[in-house]
Amino acid sequence: MRSTADAIEQCFCILARRGTAEWVLEGDIRGCFDNISHDWLTSNIPMDRSILRKWLASGFCEKGQWYPTLAGTPQGGIASPTLANMVLDGLESAVHASVGRSRNFRIRAKVHVVRYADDFIVSGVSKEILEQKVKPAIEAFLAERGLEFSPEKTLIRHISQGFDFLGQNVRKYGDKLLIKPSRKSVSSLLQKVSQIFNEGKGGSQAELIMRLNPVIRGWGMYHRHVVSSQTFSEIDTEIWSKCWRWALRRHPSKGKQWVKGRYFERRGFRDWIFACPETPEGLSYRPTLFDITSIGIERHIKIRGEANPFSPAWSGYFDWRRHSTVRRKKKPDPLRS
Repeated sequence: MRSTADAIEQCFCILARRGTAEWVLEGDIRGCFDNISHDWLTSNIPMDRSILRKWLASGFCEKGQWYPTLAGTPQGGIASPTLANMVLDGLESAVHASVGRSRNFRIRAKVHVVRYADDFIVSGVSKEILEQKVKPAIEAFLAERGLEFSPEKTLIRHISQGFDFLGQNVRKYGDKLLIKPSRKSVSSLLQKVSQIFNEGKGGSQAELIMRLNPVIRGWGMYHRHVVSSQTFSEIDTEIWSKCWRWALRRHPSKGKQWVKGRYFERRGFRDWIFACPETPEGLSYRPTLFDITSIGIERHIKIRGEANPFSPAWSGYFDWRRHSTVRRKKKPDPLRS
């Protein structure tokens, strides 16, 4: 019941206020799923050891050829992320122990861990604490499990420089923390969109739109919980430019007004909407390019840290979270009311 949005919201909680930690360790584990120690798994995972050992060493087939697995967990199924999560369970305790067992030590050090799968960050009051205490403790924790840091991707940054985490950029501008889609994530989206346009040069407008819409909508929905309005507008402009060039290329001998009338239309106050002029055969609607700026920016309500979806005591809380956003705003958290 946890999502990347919960992890990003936790970053906001621990870094947004005045007096919070100013340094962040970005942790990146080199080949996490590929290098987990089988010996550690069979010794520590609470399940039938013989079945686990056979499953881990069963290998995999690709294009008719069998490959052995000597380390790591086979990816693609539901067991791999579960095992990886259990392997990294205890990371927070190891980090806290590195700055002192006392809660007062942890408060003064401003050490917090935010982890989602194998991606994590650790905040700290100073660069020295993260370099000299926290990082060695994490390295020892990972080494016991057959894992190690990726040196080129594991960095310690000041919050004013910002850092990328789960596709978002977290950075403090003065006293204000802003979380925006990362440049790398935006670039990845536009590269994917460009690839679809290149592959659709000879196809119909309907086919192009139906390939673009899931990509644009999915990316926008993922980033709708952060400061994305300006980014959405810039992406919308870039995609419109690609649509216009695609349309002009198809009819080099036609005028621009003709091209606009053929591929674009006006609806109310909106103009230049990239839409099919007619309903294609086999469809009951006219495909229209999804407008990423139509996605509303909505603050994500972070799941409570101690919430357990397997405990009956929390069933009312999770029922409340399943309500729509509008109803959630009207109906208070049952555990707080």
